Amino acid sequence: MSYSSEDKQLAGAIKEGFEHYGMDVFLAHEDITPSAEWQETILKRLKQTDVFIPLLTNNFKESNWTDQETGIAVANRKLIVPLRVDINPYGFIAKVQAFKFKYDTSRGSNGSKTYSCWDSCLEITKLILNKKKLRENLKDCLIRSFAKSNSFEDANKKTEMLENYEAFSKEQIEEIVKGSIENRQIYEAYKAGVFLKKFMTKYKKHINSKRKKELMKLVSSK
Repeated sequence: MSYSSEDKQLAGAIKEGFEHYGMDVFLAHEDITPSAEWQETILKRLKQTDVFIPLLTNNFKESNWTDQETGIAVANRKLIVPLRVDINPYGFIAKVQAFKFKYDTSRGSNGSKTYSCWDSCLEITKLILNKKKLRENLKDCLIRSFAKSNSFEDANKKTEMLENYEAFSKEQIEEIVKGSIENRQIYEAYKAGVFLKKFMTKYKKHINSKRKKELMKLVSSK
């Protein structure tokens, strides 16, 4: 994510939102240790990343580095998802359709502003999921986050995204089953439960019979 240091708190909230769905998010000011050659680290991350996300606030244009980072992302043909907070995409990404990013703010006990943007992060995750070249990369992320679902609603939302996939590897099947057995927020969630019943039928040859019986009992009892 490319952003102005003035928007550090908002960028941090967005990072937290994406990481909730299992993604690895790099923020230069947050993730580089003081001893690192930060310019080299940023260049390395720009080359490695699957998705480049510029946070288009009024502060973005004032940064010394954001335009350069954007130009490098364009040159390396990265998927670019501009988040329009205050301004439209310009320059190298003027023709790229922006995502109107929405968030809520509140005040903490110490009076500091906090941000919440879970719904927008979910919509962007779905957008990335629709990109064929990135679907497989995102699959492992979603499975990891599915196993960590922290509510019935959370499990159901992640189930809807997993349903977009037609095939899973043996390792992924094992991770889904194991995570579901260990997390009541999954096996007690309605949509997740329906998904798991179909999932176990489809992949019954790849699931340990003991675990299959255990999970089916958990799902069927709800």
